[in-house]
Amino acid sequence: MTLTLGFTDPLATELATSGGKGASLAKSAQNLPVPGGFIVTAEAYTQFVTPLQSQITELMDTEHPAEAIGELIRSTPIPDSWLADFEAAAQTAGLRDEAVAVRSSGTMEDLPGAAFAGQHDTYLGVRGTHAIAEAVRDCYASLWNPHAFRYRQQLGVDQLEAKMAVVVQLMVAVGAEEAAGVAFSVDPVRGNTDEVLINAAFGLGETVVGGEEPVDEFRIARADGTQVAAEIADKPKALVMDGHGDARTREVHLGEDQQTRPALTAEQARAVAELSVRAEDHFGFPQDIEWAFSGDDLFLLQSRPITRVAPRWTRDESAERFPTPVTPLTWDLVEAGFHYSLNHSFDLMGLPPFDDKWFVMRDFYIYGNQTAVDLYAGRLPTKMLSSVETITESLPEIASQFGWVQELPVRWMRDLDTYLMGIGKLSHEPLEEKSLAEVWDHVIAISDLGTEYFRPNIAISLTQQTLYGALSHMLEMALDKETAQVVFERLLASTETKTSQVNAELWELSRTVRSNPELVSTLRSHTGEEGLAVLDDFPAFFEEFATFLAKHGHRELDFDAYHPTWVEAPHIVLDQVRLLADRETNAAADSDLERKVLQAETEREVINAAPEKLRYLVQEVIRLARAYTALDDLEHYQTTRLTLPMRRALRELGRRLVDQGVLTDPMDVYFIN
Repeated sequence: MTLTLGFTDPLATELATSGGKGASLAKSAQNLPVPGGFIVTAEAYTQFVTPLQSQITELMDTEHPAEAIGELIRSTPIPDSWLADFEAAAQTAGLRDEAVAVRSSGTMEDLPGAAFAGQHDTYLGVRGTHAIAEAVRDCYASLWNPHAFRYRQQLGVDQLEAKMAVVVQLMVAVGAEEAAGVAFSVDPVRGNTDEVLINAAFGLGETVVGGEEPVDEFRIARADGTQVAAEIADKPKALVMDGHGDARTREVHLGEDQQTRPALTAEQARAVAELSVRAEDHFGFPQDIEWAFSGDDLFLLQSRPITRVAPRWTRDESAERFPTPVTPLTWDLVEAGFHYSLNHSFDLMGLPPFDDKWFVMRDFYIYGNQTAVDLYAGRLPTKMLSSVETITESLPEIASQFGWVQELPVRWMRDLDTYLMGIGKLSHEPLEEKSLAEVWDHVIAISDLGTEYFRPNIAISLTQQTLYGALSHMLEMALDKETAQVVFERLLASTETKTSQVNAELWELSRTVRSNPELVSTLRSHTGEEGLAVLDDFPAFFEEFATFLAKHGHRELDFDAYHPTWVEAPHIVLDQVRLLADRETNAAADSDLERKVLQAETEREVINAAPEKLRYLVQEVIRLARAYTALDDLEHYQTTRLTLPMRRALRELGRRLVDQGVLTDPMDVYFIN
């Protein structure tokens, strides 16, 4: 069994081994000023409670199980063999005879949608091996704090699956004249991604983290470190370490002049802001850090991702996705699947879960949370891509961290068959004999199928943006920005997509029309639905047109299922074919060969110009950027297949509600939540 691990041990970065807090500290220690320490692993907790398992199981059925289990753990002696291990780990980490913080680090801290901060206990100013062992045991007991127990119940997780690692870390000696606190690399309160938000107070940072004492607030511009705003609180006291007795920490009252003095100078605030941004760069995502000054030294005590920010609702991004009003029922069904996909995709991409809404409906229009978009979309691994040298050094890490990017298209295509077979089954399921409740169950079955299919699709869209950003970034390392943009466009100009294939088939239909002067004349004089009525006179074209609709008729005229698809409004497609028939040439198709040649030549030049060690990476980023362009388009094409069975089911539902006198028009069902 691994009882303890140093912060720099590679195993210490694993959540299952070190818990959320411990894994984050171990990752921070690779590149940031983290005080020394070690992890008491989750495996050690398992060994400690295994002999108590039968008693714990019995206590789970008592009136107050959490309190009883906590008391059982506190009364259980620490194994003698652990003391020597703790002594050696403290010696190695430079903690012998030093005051340390002993912090709980639960393995469930990073569960999607969970917020375990403050649920478990921390012990400050602990000295000596025996005291450390007792504090570790108290942390184990705090896993069973009544509020933590109830919270796991609310999340629906197995109480016996919860495990506790413990962080033992050097206490930074923060005096009453020195400062500690928290900082956010983006401002989560105002949703401002251009500013760092700092909360600070004199003495140990526990007063800031606890949120019970007044603190100073500083807002610092990320771009240049200048102070944007500050609110200085009246801070009557500070918490400091106590070198005497058993109290470990004590409160001291501050002089009147210090109480209203800023806890940080302008230079210190800039340094804290820079540290928070360094932590963001290190983890590749905005961070919430705990920090402390001791003398002139600034330390990072903890770093965790920011997963909740003040929303800034705009139409910036959503106007492209949802340009027109959306009916309430369509949005209710879509939104549930979208937010389910969101955190599945973030987990797939190694990003933290997002605990708020990404989109909301207001007055039938969809608004996007622009702060969330700024946090998550197009994030580049900047620390790996800062120079040719760092890219070369980071190749093994890039391969390990982003291997899923190569695998996702294959996995998506493998799972597509299940979705398409489900569409076929639901599309042909008889509805006439179903009860009203059974018709609604059928609607939900269609929605559930779409939700399951859509799970990785946000990852596809976000990864496409990230690949574009990475390719642009690498080109700009070698070329000026304007030239890099030209090269980028040439590399992707001839990417084959489902949309381009459908457009090519439309063009071929128009050539059939153009080759028949009588058909051209007839369609010019019979537009819209009148055009459909005359197609019986042209059976060869009618068959070709019907085949096209059978293949692509699920394509939507609008995102909202309220609106018909191509197969339900074929006159709109026919009018498009007629307009294309009036064109003598297809400029896009005629230049396609030239673009393909230019694309191939440009790719060869770019790869040949790259350093030899990076040629495979450059070629793979180009290939994947094209692959995800095609995949993003294809997943949208396949998503719209849901519209036909959904419209069929909702028409039936609407008819039933008309029969019952609830609605006057079956289509009004879309306006029911």
